[in-house]
Amino acid sequence: MRAEIAEAWTGQRVPFHIELRSTGTFAGTASFDLPQLPGTLIVKTGSPVVSSEDVGEVSYFIQTHTFSLFSQQDGILEVPPITVRFSARNGFTGPAHEIDAATPAWQVTLKRPPGTDPATFLVTTRSLGITESWDPAPGEAKVGDVFKRTIVQRSPDLSGIALAPAPATAPDGFRVYPPAVEVNDDFQRGNFLGERRETLTYLVQQSGALELPALTYTWWNPERQSLESKTLPAVSLVVAAPPPVPDVATGPGLRTWLPALAALIAVATLVWQRQRIRDFIQECRKKLNPPDRVAARHLLRACRRNDAPAAARAWAAWQSASPPAFTANPELRSAVLDLQRQLFGQPEGTPWHGRILAAAFTASLKAPAHDAPRASPLPPLNP
Repeated sequence: MRAEIAEAWTGQRVPFHIELRSTGTFAGTASFDLPQLPGTLIVKTGSPVVSSEDVGEVSYFIQTHTFSLFSQQDGILEVPPITVRFSARNGFTGPAHEIDAATPAWQVTLKRPPGTDPATFLVTTRSLGITESWDPAPGEAKVGDVFKRTIVQRSPDLSGIALAPAPATAPDGFRVYPPAVEVNDDFQRGNFLGERRETLTYLVQQSGALELPALTYTWWNPERQSLESKTLPAVSLVVAAPPPVPDVATGPGLRTWLPALAALIAVATLVWQRQRIRDFIQECRKKLNPPDRVAARHLLRACRRNDAPAAARAWAAWQSASPPAFTANPELRSAVLDLQRQLFGQPEGTPWHGRILAAAFTASLKAPAHDAPRASPLPPLNP
């Protein structure tokens, strides 16, 4: 492990390198357990550089990994050992074996620039580009409008993570939502370019003349050893008052079209759900008029008219729909037998009176239900 500098400004990028050495070729990707230090960020930058070196009669393969340290602390910062895990072979071929190692601890001295507040976030870079764009462009507006403000910072010395976040605050009359942050870092051939892109969303909540204050970004230039800044200008909005709310109680237009609208919605709902409504009505009819009850009414009606064929059909329908545990009493069986004789045994034209069958059927319905199962008309399979 080697650090390029031993002293830096607070917020400045401190690059350091970790070299992995093996007598055989590397396999897989190395992993690093980076320490978590207060107010400090350590990120890996770029891809490893592969090289080789001969030390006496031993030839080493080398992987050099580059890291960057950013810290808001000042004073001596102690960096503990970093655990490294990688795989390498013995020579050029053969199975890879795991290697666990650790870098030595090291330290860097950080100086806070004079005149800066230790409680504020400090950006240290030799240049900082800041641009903004609005969607839509601010100007005339109305309550409820939404404006999106995208602020982009670019620095040749810092990661986008190490750049100052945009303030997610707004004066009365606005509601501001936490920004969506996008970090894009580019590290190629030793050139570093960090970008931080943030989009703040403002919701207009009241009418009148509103203003978003100017935003000032300040950074320390280590080459000039001076504080520099850039200000994004204030933004003014003229927000129109919302239209008056109509009086729903006395508005003549509402009384005119509201019943028609309600009727139209009702008709559209009936047409849309007609199949479900039809099924629901049929289901209600079945529950209110079960088949056995309908057959019973038909049977009593046929008995009152002394209509033997209709009574026979109703009796057969009632038997099909009746509970399996129902057992006809002797009076009902006798009355049904008399009905069958009338249809199949009596000379044609012989009158039949249904009052006996109706009385026996009504009495049988009012009698307590029996739990005895109906006798099977078939003989047992294995007597």
